[in-house]
Amino acid sequence: MRDIPIPYQIACVILTALFIWSFSIAREPRGWRRLFQSMFSKSESFSVNKNKIIDEALKRYGIVIAMAILVVDVSCFVLGVTDRYRDKMRNLSQEQRESMEEINKYQNSSKPSGLAQ
Repeated sequence: MRDIPIPYQIACVILTALFIWSFSIAREPRGWRRLFQSMFSKSESFSVNKNKIIDEALKRYGIVIAMAILVVDVSCFVLGVTDRYRDKMRNLSQEQRESMEEINKYQNSSKPSGLAQ
């Protein structure tokens, strides 16, 4: 983890925690709905149908939100891992980039294609 910059590490930890939390809400919405209703809702008339609709909506939207957070988390991790290499490429001059591309092109064309070596 030393190669990954601190901001990427912090973002990955926070996004992973958010993913786990949102996925747990989407997986079992009834308990989270009851907790929310007991803390913030006024004691109104109890409606089974209304609560069932809320649970289904939490499950539907919770999975989408959890997966979006997971995609952002994985993207942040990949950006953190590749940061050193991207920074190295940014610092190269145009001539250095062109010579590196020529070397890579030559190495790729000289490699034998196929499994028999």
